[in-house]
Amino acid sequence: MPDPFDLLTAGRFAEAAQAYRLMQADEPKRRAATSGLAQALCGLGDYRAAIPFLEEEHRNDVLTLPGSPGKRLELACAHWCLDERSTAIELAHGLCADLLKRRVYMAPDLAGGATFGLVLHYMAVTARVPGEIDYALACLKALNAKYDKQPRRYRFPVQTVKQLLGEGTFEQAWEAARLRPDAVVLTQGPEPDRPVRIHESIALFHDGVQRRTRGDETGCLSRMRQVFEMGHRTDLICWRLARHEVAGSG
Repeated sequence: MPDPFDLLTAGRFAEAAQAYRLMQADEPKRRAATSGLAQALCGLGDYRAAIPFLEEEHRNDVLTLPGSPGKRLELACAHWCLDERSTAIELAHGLCADLLKRRVYMAPDLAGGATFGLVLHYMAVTARVPGEIDYALACLKALNAKYDKQPRRYRFPVQTVKQLLGEGTFEQAWEAARLRPDAVVLTQGPEPDRPVRIHESIALFHDGVQRRTRGDETGCLSRMRQVFEMGHRTDLICWRLARHEVAGSG
């Protein structure tokens, strides 16, 4: 039987889910099985089935990794794609609050946790919740102050944050996204350019959100389709949210 991780990487989500279920049956406490099954189910778009496994992962993460956000970002995305928007926004808001209060200090990016603010901003703009838009922007402004004080410490998506705050352009964010990180030059493997594609998908996705804030819904959905068509080997959160947008656009 093919390795379940290889199946997951190849986008063969149904086969991966089956393989991880078999792994879980053999070793119920193996965290790789729970994690892999959660990711495979999210890949299938079966978020309802994925949520219990994401919640189990979350509990394990926060118990063993101090300062970890756990799986709240993935859970927020899952609830959003189930159209449970209030729950999704509450989870994303909590991440931003914990980041600002320094209860969470592990981040999925090199910009001090900007991902949390960017995702909350997307959800708040899309759901039209002014108070949450303001909170997301306040979070991003707090991070931006750090970028200005220590510009060499932080990296992409700094430029996307600055674009949303009116201090930069999409062209600047896109240029930064396409820079090949130094670490990637040393990376050997089948996807040495994947970090660049991840950054490109983030820049495109949030440019779409910026277009939505200006009332350009056509332009927003165009960006969402671009991200979706890039495939799942990009930023997974942006890709799943873009897939949901495309599916909902008819």
